[in-house]
Amino acid sequence: MQRLVSVLSLAALLWVVAASGQAPAADDVRYVADIELQNSEQLVGLLERASELFLNGAVTQDGVPKVSFVLHGPVIRDMLRQNYSANRELVNLAASLSALQVVEIKACRTWMGINGVEETQLQPFIVPVNLARSEVERLRKEEHYLDF
Repeated sequence: MQRLVSVLSLAALLWVVAASGQAPAADDVRYVADIELQNSEQLVGLLERASELFLNGAVTQDGVPKVSFVLHGPVIRDMLRQNYSANRELVNLAASLSALQVVEIKACRTWMGINGVEETQLQPFIVPVNLARSEVERLRKEEHYLDF
């Protein structure tokens, strides 16, 4: 029994060492938020959380945003140019964090197409992606992003 425990412990240790070799360095950790049916107040909360990470020094400006927000749901409408006056706080916060390269905001073209939203209606800092779920999976698997 003790031998089995030793073998399992060694296997777990080797797995941790191997996994840590593939993980990004602590200062290179990136996050993704898969945002589907969130309302604007919830999105403001997530953006404020990213802002706090920046203000506390946990997120640095290195030219690559640390958090990717991938929108695919009604909250996209809150980010449209024609809805700016009703969602000024949200849009301004998102724009400033985007300009500081703390976050990047992406919107699902598939959701937009189904719901009659044109890319030209998006704020200039929002990047369209073909399919939100595919983008989230790509960031997780290929870029090693963690869930935000």
